[in-house]
Amino acid sequence: MFETTNLHLRFPHSTDYDKLLDLWNDARVQKMLSTNYIIPLGAKFGEGLRPFASDALMYCVMETKDTSDWVGFICLFEAETKNRSAKVGLGLLPEFWGRGYAKQALCFIVDYAFQELALHRVALTVFESNIVARALYKKIGFVEEGVDRKANWVDGRWQDVIRMSILDEEWVALKQDTTRP
Repeated sequence: MFETTNLHLRFPHSTDYDKLLDLWNDARVQKMLSTNYIIPLGAKFGEGLRPFASDALMYCVMETKDTSDWVGFICLFEAETKNRSAKVGLGLLPEFWGRGYAKQALCFIVDYAFQELALHRVALTVFESNIVARALYKKIGFVEEGVDRKANWVDGRWQDVIRMSILDEEWVALKQDTTRP
């Protein structure tokens, strides 16, 4: 188990998969995580969560340290050994949005990816409409690499899908910058 200031991060237990399916079935969350149709997800999708978590380079469930409330997940996936890169993904229950948990978990996993797993690059995608997440990623040090223009249909309109990444040397420089908040 890993810890941040306010979170425990651990590998999912068998009881977590129902909670993960519930998370994915929240339309507010689903439209921030997927380019697929926003529809109720059933047993077939739920069955796919277990192998995805097992095959990911790192997959953690987040819980609050003080009350053990189930918050969401964060993972490193699609790892490329030769290129020492992986993608990061995370999802939180809406009642935990805006509390700093995403920042804590993301900073932890990026630091762990570079310091312990010796990755060189961590990448992610974010939807244009997810303004809060985009601001967080930039604040942490992720850099926009490109835009898949009008690549996602959601809420009755097209939106861009933005590709971002951070490199190990950028992360080290940011950590050494004492002027950063």
